[in-house]
Amino acid sequence: MNILFLDQFSEPGGAQFCLRDLMPEIVRRGWKPRLMVPGNGELVKWIDRLGIPVHTLPLRAYSNGRKTALDFMRFSIDGPRIAAAIRRVVREERVDVVYVNGPRVLPAVLGLPCPILFHAHSRVRLGSSRMLLGWTLRATNATVIAASKFVGESCVQAPGCRTARVIYNGIDDLRNGARNFDRRPLRVGMIGRIAPEKGQIDFVRAAGQITKNGGDAEFFVYGDKLFADAAYDAQVRSLAENSNVTFCGWTDDVSRALHDLEILAVPSGPDEAATRVIMEAFSAGTPVVAYRSGGIPELVEDCRTGVLTEAADFESLARCIRMLMQNRDLMGRLSAAGRREWQRRFRVERFRTNVCDLLESVARTTITRRRGR
Repeated sequence: MNILFLDQFSEPGGAQFCLRDLMPEIVRRGWKPRLMVPGNGELVKWIDRLGIPVHTLPLRAYSNGRKTALDFMRFSIDGPRIAAAIRRVVREERVDVVYVNGPRVLPAVLGLPCPILFHAHSRVRLGSSRMLLGWTLRATNATVIAASKFVGESCVQAPGCRTARVIYNGIDDLRNGARNFDRRPLRVGMIGRIAPEKGQIDFVRAAGQITKNGGDAEFFVYGDKLFADAAYDAQVRSLAENSNVTFCGWTDDVSRALHDLEILAVPSGPDEAATRVIMEAFSAGTPVVAYRSGGIPELVEDCRTGVLTEAADFESLARCIRMLMQNRDLMGRLSAAGRREWQRRFRVERFRTNVCDLLESVARTTITRRRGR
């Protein structure tokens, strides 16, 4: 089976990690994948190591988050060129199914002679973005995968999307030894790109409040700015100048970072889909404190697999972190329960099987038609 994977970014993010995790099973099944992305980011390097061909997608950078009128104008101009490049690869490589890993690319697959699978990793906002998504899904008759129920509901609310199959991300085994929560000072941290929706400002403010009140803890931010979030990054670092916060930069070794922490904080905003760092923390046995935002309550059961704050503000975050710091037995129970939750729901093997079985089902019509010829 020939599969073309389209992504709107080549720099690493949650959606790109999903593609990376999926490829070993694609190769194991003897299928022939191809990747088409803009730029030459880390995703290209990951895929290239597997010997998978990579094509350049002529997609320019656009504003992160809400799009400007200039973005829409530029995209309407770029659209025909992007669509032509995709059609050429589909035709020359006799592609059986196209896997679209992000909404920006979806309009460019209109009219392709093969089925489309769209993987929605983020909540689809109200307004023109949701209308465009609904129109495109209806026109392409695309099969939709959603990273969480929260994301799936936003897709189904778009006119033209009938159903969305929820498949949670999958995570490798990150356990590398027993956890010990007796270390002092405790290490509390965040892991992920530095962006407004991830909540680093609340984390820095919570760290300042805990330190001011004599909390025996150190605070760490793992990550870097991506997708043009330089202004927010500068604001976070400015607020942290007089606090007990260390910026560790981007890490490719999430397992080591999680084992260097006793508590992972996830103060994400209301559009958070189903952040994979929570699943990674479960796998590593690192207790989680998170906001009740977006799809997070689908992952975390309060006081069983993690702690959910009462409100989405830094004061609630600080209270929950302090509560956990003062209850090492609870930290141990959360660590063990989170690990069991990963084994039950979030193993990477389950993710790969579910997505690949769906891909095979979607492509079956094209393959059968070609064999008939």
